[in-house]
Amino acid sequence: MIRTETIMPCEALRPYVRHYWILQTDSAGLSQVIMPSGSLRWQFHRKRPFDVDGVAQPLMRASVIGIYDKAKFISTAEDIEMISVSFYPYASQVIMGIPCREFASGPALLDSLCDRGLRELQERVLDSATTADCIAMIERFLLQRLAPSRAPYCLGRLSHAFHVMSRHPDMPVSELADVACMGERQFRRVFVENIGVSPKQMQRIQRLHLAVGALTEHRHDSMEPLLRRYGYADHSHFNHEFHDIAGMSPTDYLRFLKETGRHGVLHAYRSFLASC
Repeated sequence: MIRTETIMPCEALRPYVRHYWILQTDSAGLSQVIMPSGSLRWQFHRKRPFDVDGVAQPLMRASVIGIYDKAKFISTAEDIEMISVSFYPYASQVIMGIPCREFASGPALLDSLCDRGLRELQERVLDSATTADCIAMIERFLLQRLAPSRAPYCLGRLSHAFHVMSRHPDMPVSELADVACMGERQFRRVFVENIGVSPKQMQRIQRLHLAVGALTEHRHDSMEPLLRRYGYADHSHFNHEFHDIAGMSPTDYLRFLKETGRHGVLHAYRSFLASC
């Protein structure tokens, strides 16, 4: 059996935290291709962590996962109890005092960040009796960590532009700069400094994320309207970007989803996509 739960943060945290997401299984065996989502995440494995791209990661029980632009294959043959905290990437500086770009090279262990508070939070979350207790601990910790003094001077304008981009990933960067009330050159610089990738890279990630969400639903006779909505010129453009990020064609990806769906994994993956 696979159980997922998406929990919204309190009102004060919503400018920074997308969701808390819980995944639990009591049947061995899970595998999935995880597409980039454009989020920064804290990930707590209260049981054995996933293998990633075929490599066991037993020490990665509590980690920070930055923005990545290539799909990852996760798998495990054991039961799972995982809590994920999904952040808007600009929140990294406010919550941890570390810009999101510092996590671009790969996941970092929470207890490697020389942050006593994070280390203590990790111990409490991994040792707590229930996931509900864990979420309450994380929420209290985040509320205590809100530090407007660490926020970039342009956080409000940057976050507004980021949310517009999320809904309209094909919007020209010049128009996004106008949304942020910045010159285009300044907007590009501020975006990279606080989010870690360029606006164009983030748009590429976000539009594929939206398209993948549509693909998993199998509700459309034709992809043409969806491709146009997300800014793809045609099927060739979509297929090229999909293969570059996922390492497989959309057809092979759908075949993989069908296979994993037989094992009850697909609904959990849809929940994950919706929570990013």
